Amino acid sequence: MKYPLVRPLLGDEERRAIDEVLASGHLVQGPKVRRFEREVAQIAGLAHGVACSSGTAALHLALAAIDIAPTREVLVPAFGFPATANAVELAGGRVRFVDVDPQTLCPTLQTLEEATSEATQGLLAVHPFGLPAPTDAYGAFCKSHSLWFLQDAACALGTDPDTGWADKRFPTCLSFHPRKTITTAEGGMVLTDDEELARKMRQLRNHGIEAEAPGWLRFESAGFNYRLSDLAAALGLAQLGRLDEIVGKRRQLALWYREHLHAADHVEWLKAFDRDGLSIQSMIIRLPDEFDRDIVIREMLKEGVQTTLAGYAIDEQPFYQRRYGQDGRAYPHSSRLFRQGLTLPLAHDMEEPDVEAVAKALARATDQARR
Repeated sequence: MKYPLVRPLLGDEERRAIDEVLASGHLVQGPKVRRFEREVAQIAGLAHGVACSSGTAALHLALAAIDIAPTREVLVPAFGFPATANAVELAGGRVRFVDVDPQTLCPTLQTLEEATSEATQGLLAVHPFGLPAPTDAYGAFCKSHSLWFLQDAACALGTDPDTGWADKRFPTCLSFHPRKTITTAEGGMVLTDDEELARKMRQLRNHGIEAEAPGWLRFESAGFNYRLSDLAAALGLAQLGRLDEIVGKRRQLALWYREHLHAADHVEWLKAFDRDGLSIQSMIIRLPDEFDRDIVIREMLKEGVQTTLAGYAIDEQPFYQRRYGQDGRAYPHSSRLFRQGLTLPLAHDMEEPDVEAVAKALARATDQARR
């Protein structure tokens, strides 16, 4: 594949970090994990990091620690990746989908207000693709309605914390999947300033173990096995050493894409990508309705350019249709993004001529995909 969706920046530093752990013989959660937690929390400006096995595990772990009510609803954006809503279901809650703004990809306060009822217990907000959601406004909304607030910032590491994704007042979940800013292959973390919440999550991620004594353990809750290995944490620490380089390149790639696609007739450029201080996880565009997005994907693949849809209308997926009996396109902006959104390559080794080549391939593909 000439232009894959992503190609993580990996090299000798990562190999040496893995070799060091292998030589130590300490493979499961240990000193590398503790150091990784400290360094990520320090970058975000929060007191505690609780590492775990995936971004989805981070969401589930945080929701379990919050102890959500099983019969009450959690507000979740209707557009995105299903893991966000799935975590609510896994924790025993009920999902209440909310449509998103077509430019920011985040729910507006009006749509949140319209979706809120006596059954609502909290908001699980997403910072989509590293684009910051309006945390201050959401926090004030939740306070006024006596709701808890949890942030899915899976894609946001590297984006300027001052944009709100790492707000000290609210627990924040990260992912380290290979498509994210830095990778541990698989991994996640919950960041918080709440010492008691951090303690509870550490207990829950390790089978409910609260303390260890010589030769035995004490199990205080029915916890999970959500531990991160020291192998994964060592990879993450090496990646943190490259964070400025990775973020700088992602910002440059986004700028090049803007220069080549912002004024194109066959592209609906999303204004959210014009904001400063971003470290975007994916380069998302939207195609006008006159183009068949799936044909564009196939045509670009013929030229060695890997693309994919931007995200999912989660409420339209089979599980949620069966679960809540929703039929059709109840959330129009999310539905259109699901059908017309396109993710372009964002590989670290791309340069401006590569971005230009992708842009030209997109123009040719849309010519073939007119309805």
